[in-house]
Amino acid sequence: MAKLTPTTKDIALLRQLHQEGQLTLAPQFQRNAVWPRAAKAYLIDTILNERPIPLLFFQRTTSAQSGRASYRVIDGQQRLRAIFEFLDGRFRLTETNRVKLRNKRYPDLPPSAKDQILQYDLSVQEISGYSDNDIRDMFVRMNKYVVKLSPQEVRHAKEQGKFAQFVEKLGQMPFWRDNRVFTAKQVARFRAVEFCAELSILLQEGPQDKKDAIDIYYQKYASKVPFAVDVNNRLKQYLGWIGKALPELSKTRYRKPTDLYSLLGAIDENWDALWKMPNKCGQRLLEFEKHIIPESTGDAGRYFAAASRQTDNLKPRQTRINVIATVLKGS
Repeated sequence: MAKLTPTTKDIALLRQLHQEGQLTLAPQFQRNAVWPRAAKAYLIDTILNERPIPLLFFQRTTSAQSGRASYRVIDGQQRLRAIFEFLDGRFRLTETNRVKLRNKRYPDLPPSAKDQILQYDLSVQEISGYSDNDIRDMFVRMNKYVVKLSPQEVRHAKEQGKFAQFVEKLGQMPFWRDNRVFTAKQVARFRAVEFCAELSILLQEGPQDKKDAIDIYYQKYASKVPFAVDVNNRLKQYLGWIGKALPELSKTRYRKPTDLYSLLGAIDENWDALWKMPNKCGQRLLEFEKHIIPESTGDAGRYFAAASRQTDNLKPRQTRINVIATVLKGS
């Protein structure tokens, strides 16, 4: 039987539940930790000023054997994570007007301030008797019009099929951060995963319009991804080739998702002619990069225009791929 139960729990209790494994902060459908330190510190100052914090939602389950309750955080992960990190001394209280407390970590606070934090009551709505699909729907509804979820965060919350699992694994490759394709924050918000979905579609069908293709693939290949092995192998092969062609990729414009997508599309279309000459192709790319400026004409001008607006649409994508293919072949 589905049930909603309003209650309160102080921070000391929630910390204990977390330490004992009874409180799970990150169910699979939740987004990763994305709050900057200033926001975390401001939350702690809110607690010290005894100001209210928005309602938290927990899914409660009870063990039939032990009667022990456990909780999954449906909404409020970022707030709880910030609180627990502060209690662990992992950041300073930078956002406060209290001179005596400013820039202090939790272990350095006076006992009265520590007690004030630990005894602070958080309002919690306990949810029980709902299916996982119901819980996922709640999470999307709670966040859709508050702190806006990115399209990929919505997909992560709603879609758990085989294609979702495939591209999330690709999105975890160190390549994306090591070469500055995405920042740590962008990775946390699943931008690398979304990009890997785009690349999977590119290597399977050629360039497509991002607006429609990704959602179609999540649904069409929810139960099976017949091209997974092939796409995985080709993508890693091409990225290895790029590493040889552009050993300092992170310092070039080709590290940017728009340009990297174009480069991978051109490589895929012309692999038989390119695979033996990464060094020569790399030199051609670096020389071409010098000409990609607003004043350029010819191929460089066409590329600049196609990389400057409506970059996810089919026509600009195909234009960029065609130009890069011409550069790589030296024609």
